[in-house]
Amino acid sequence: MSHQISMASEHRAEEADAGPPSSSSPPATVPEIDISCFAFPEKGSERCREEVVCQALAACTNLGFMNVVGHGVPQPIIGGLLEALSEFFRSSLEQKETCVPSSQNLTSRGYTHYKAEEVDVFLTRPRPRALREAFSFGPADHQNGRPFGTNTYPDFIPDFRPCIDAYYTEMERLEKVMLEIFTLALARASRQPLDPGYLQQQIQPNRGLMKAVWYPACEPSAKDVHLGAHSDWSPFTILLTTAAGLEVCVKSEEGVAQWRSVPVIPGAFTINVADLLACWSNDRFVSCVHRVANIVSNEPRISVPYFSTKIMPLDFVESAEKKVGCICAPGERPKYEPLSVRDYFKRNFDMYASKSGGTTVEVQKIGGAYDALQSI
Repeated sequence: MSHQISMASEHRAEEADAGPPSSSSPPATVPEIDISCFAFPEKGSERCREEVVCQALAACTNLGFMNVVGHGVPQPIIGGLLEALSEFFRSSLEQKETCVPSSQNLTSRGYTHYKAEEVDVFLTRPRPRALREAFSFGPADHQNGRPFGTNTYPDFIPDFRPCIDAYYTEMERLEKVMLEIFTLALARASRQPLDPGYLQQQIQPNRGLMKAVWYPACEPSAKDVHLGAHSDWSPFTILLTTAAGLEVCVKSEEGVAQWRSVPVIPGAFTINVADLLACWSNDRFVSCVHRVANIVSNEPRISVPYFSTKIMPLDFVESAEKKVGCICAPGERPKYEPLSVRDYFKRNFDMYASKSGGTTVEVQKIGGAYDALQSI
């Protein structure tokens, strides 16, 4: 069930890299979907729900990206998050380094230095350091997060912790809403009678990883990269961003691979299908290769992805983990064997580490070590 990026995808990304810049092409066609009838089910009709499912299915089987509005995340919570993060990233390096994760908390949650990451899953290509720094979070102790490891918070910023925790709570709520929508879309595509809570049940007991990313104002050279071409490993990603920069690799009407910018819609979250959901759909859903372009900017860019199902319990019972298989139409053969979410990540991580000369993590002992995969 390893869903590594194919050689065809790598070739398309290289072809797009060699082509004209995305600024010379129109933006990617990313549908805007109002999910308010799922976020507020007491206000929605069955007809509205059916329409949303059809829109989501079309998006998932085309580009795998959508801009979602009507999500119900309060603007004060979003504003508080961005303000707290901006204050943190503008702090001195000495202050930020107090939030570097320690070996005691058994996770990688905390501060990541500027240019500390190499993010490009095409392992045959040079991988320059990403021009960004980051801060990662999981569920807090009061959110039943203790079994999943410990967050690190900056004590020098008042009210930082409640801003982060409030936003994380909203992301878990929105994650559950999207899992229901994706389940119903899979049921429609496969003609299988899936319970609306099917995918929610499959990801348990795992939790999502939230990562705040800061791209400082800069003038990158041709050799620099803000974030290299990659696909996400989790089921899907919920992205909040303050500025343009995200690009997807698509084919033009002439069949030429090119990078296209993803439009930023005020008040919307950009949600993309990732590798696990593509596997579960038996490749009906598309996990699209994407990157963050090198943009000359006088202002920093904040990006806050929430990766569904990225944090595992620290003490887990392997025999109790669900093995998730492909959802196939009648008569259709599955392309991937059933695996638990943990086994899926471990297989990908082992492959990535062996090809890049890295060291694999002893995941049988440190379940939260998969926090380290949030960038790939």
